[in-house]
Amino acid sequence: MKFPLFLTRGNSLVAAENVPSDRARDTAHIAALTGVRAFAALWVVLYHAWFVAGRPKPMLPLLTAQFDLTPIFAFGWLGVDLFFVLSGFLLTRQAWGKIARGTGSGWLRSQFGETYLGFLRRRVLRVYPAYYTTISILLVLAALHIYRSPPEKADLLLHLVMFHNLVERYLVTINDVFWTVPFEWQFYLVFPLLFVALRKTNLIAFYVAAALLAFGAKEWVVIHDNGYMQLQLPIRLDAFVAGMCAATFAEHRRLQREPALIAFTLGLAGLLSTPWVYSAYPIGGHYFDTIGLTRPLWIQASICLFLLGLSGEPHPGVRLFSNSVVVWLGLISYSIYLVHVPVLGLLELGAYPGRGGPVRADLARVIVTAMPVVIATSAVLYYLVERPFQRSWKLDSDQPRSSVRWWSRNPFVILSVWAVAQFAFLVAVS
Repeated sequence: MKFPLFLTRGNSLVAAENVPSDRARDTAHIAALTGVRAFAALWVVLYHAWFVAGRPKPMLPLLTAQFDLTPIFAFGWLGVDLFFVLSGFLLTRQAWGKIARGTGSGWLRSQFGETYLGFLRRRVLRVYPAYYTTISILLVLAALHIYRSPPEKADLLLHLVMFHNLVERYLVTINDVFWTVPFEWQFYLVFPLLFVALRKTNLIAFYVAAALLAFGAKEWVVIHDNGYMQLQLPIRLDAFVAGMCAATFAEHRRLQREPALIAFTLGLAGLLSTPWVYSAYPIGGHYFDTIGLTRPLWIQASICLFLLGLSGEPHPGVRLFSNSVVVWLGLISYSIYLVHVPVLGLLELGAYPGRGGPVRADLARVIVTAMPVVIATSAVLYYLVERPFQRSWKLDSDQPRSSVRWWSRNPFVILSVWAVAQFAFLVAVS
């Protein structure tokens, strides 16, 4: 039995012909959502730069008073929450667009818009190349005793398949930010089935089910006094599902200019006010009391309003996030996220994030010194690795394969050989 939130036709939220296709969408909105990725990545960079500087108390002079900016830096982990909600939002928009263009035969194609393997192929080519490049460089640096120690063999194997959260001690051995990668990858593995379920149920009921699953995982943490569950997908599934529900609403009920601007303003204000509303709970994972448990709802509601506002009719907020500089930073945001912690560590500007006691350093100097290096390194990684592999899945099917470079025709062969080569290198230097 179905419980649709909207009027339905043909047992789906809206008939496919009434769903706007990707080509018909306003490109400014797509650009603005890319700009959100820049916002999320740079907020995380500022968070780790604050750690490197020894967690100082930055003050902003305002007339005759000074405004404490510490909460903004201390809550920089919100960029990860923003990435998770945005991931569910973007993938769901893409899925609705594929259905609108005609799905072809087969059960999953008719329900999801493409085959499961086709979806995973695109996801692999999106996330693995830059990730493998970062691991390869860090392995070499570890072998040369420049940055950290070489990982254990089992550690590397789990990293290579993005399942290193299966063993708690392997989470941050290679790169501190790699702990989030399994969340994304494991969400990709179940996303097609989640989308099919979304189409067949009420949006509110769908989100509540995910929120209850996350709540149950958090209660398991409390009962067993074991925070390891915080590193598994169920405890964050509500964030991804919130994005899925918001995207489905946006696809079928596009906001007019004024409501879109209001949603954007309220969402951004809610997100930026989180550090003060929940200032007693600065650490991302530990919110297992009555007040703390409301925080995910506040954060997800704020982010969803923010994204819905950017998906409505054009307004100044859309223009702000679709600015060419912001969009370019959004394009390289994945690389920014992957490389910024090693860059901060290699520059030796202060304490390594999360390692040892704070070593005081000037926060402004850390940011001004590290940010250009992070952005330059990320740009090189994007143009030399990310973009070529992304283009390999966009090849025109009518284009003669003989006219396409070998590596573009065989990206998975390259990734497979690359994985074996990384493991062989570790064995050789161990």
